[in-house]
Amino acid sequence: MNSECLRGGHNFQSPGAHALLDETTEDRAICASAIETLKLAGDHVVDGTPGNCDVNADLAYGTDTANSNNVDLFVPIHLNKAYDTYVGAIGSEVWINPKNPESVAVGTRIVNALQSLGFKNRGLKDGLNGQHLHDIRESNMTAVLIEVCFVEATEDVALYKKLGAKLIGHTIAEAIKGYPIGDMLVTVPTYATVKVVPVAVIVPATRVNNSIALLQIEINKQGGNLLVDGFFGPKTLAALPILRIGAQGNITKWLQHRLVLSLKLQDGDFGPITLAAIIAFQKAIGLKPDGEVGPLTWTALLR
Repeated sequence: MNSECLRGGHNFQSPGAHALLDETTEDRAICASAIETLKLAGDHVVDGTPGNCDVNADLAYGTDTANSNNVDLFVPIHLNKAYDTYVGAIGSEVWINPKNPESVAVGTRIVNALQSLGFKNRGLKDGLNGQHLHDIRESNMTAVLIEVCFVEATEDVALYKKLGAKLIGHTIAEAIKGYPIGDMLVTVPTYATVKVVPVAVIVPATRVNNSIALLQIEINKQGGNLLVDGFFGPKTLAALPILRIGAQGNITKWLQHRLVLSLKLQDGDFGPITLAAIIAFQKAIGLKPDGEVGPLTWTALLR
């Protein structure tokens, strides 16, 4: 790829997320650094960041700019928010077209590169069936939408402030190209080792431990009929059981792993320790701390 359109998400009239960081301010700083680095690599780079406007005009400006300039890659850059407050790390994710192998490959390099900086790897997400549908669907070229970190997550924000927007933007640009650029070298061995695979058949390698895919496999073993694609959607949610104290089996074991219980406590038995971990999780994200893993808690666990 030799030409890109990058954009900072949202604008100051239609602002993005705000908590411990302001998304609109920070994504523009990241975008500027990434553009500078890509130009250093000799690429033709277009800035698709809008001025102040309403939401619809904001979205249209980005995709219209990318399409009219006939670039090879469109990269909207965002920061995310899921809760009012969150103590801990949530991490980075990249929204893609899972039917586009190039989108998978570039998204993989980016999310792995952000992981190399210390952000938790939340993997790839399906941008054709999610909240970022416009940027992925309305762009004529390969598109990847980056959610660098979560603005309310204390560990994400501490790491972001430690690294700074310039290094993060530089790292994203290197991941787009697949090799180090200039003096600010960021070594990420996975750049050159990504295997492009058709995600409709094989789960993208970026999904950490393929955890959602493993959960889908277990649901199917218990009578489900899910496509094992590593993406969380309404069909997967509908197939999940309500877990409560006394539950046993591999889905409970998956839950214990997701809650980062020690290996000896990942025994598939929903006992007092698992109950306490679920209640603590629910309290941390503002859900009713009832100790039951129902649709709202599953959604939070799998976001």
